[in-house]
Amino acid sequence: MRISVTQHHIDIGVRGSCSSDPIALAMREAGLEKPHAGPSYLTWRKDFKDYSVETPADVIQFMETFDNSPESAKPFEFEVKE
Repeated sequence: MRISVTQHHIDIGVRGSCSSDPIALAMREAGLEKPHAGPSYLTWRKDFKDYSVETPADVIQFMETFDNSPESAKPFEFEVKE
């Protein structure tokens, strides 16, 4: 599944939050329930199943940029496999 992090997600995202940062907001908008975007794992629920994948390197880089310099964060897309 392709996840698109938009400027809107960046604008309303909360720094340092695993459930309200732009990554989690984009995951929720893509239809994933209870998203959690941590530096080690991305987790979510869909169709009554729980999923967990290692956080991709580009997502980790985005998180670091957003948390340390949100004005430098840019929209991007990433892929998660269910």
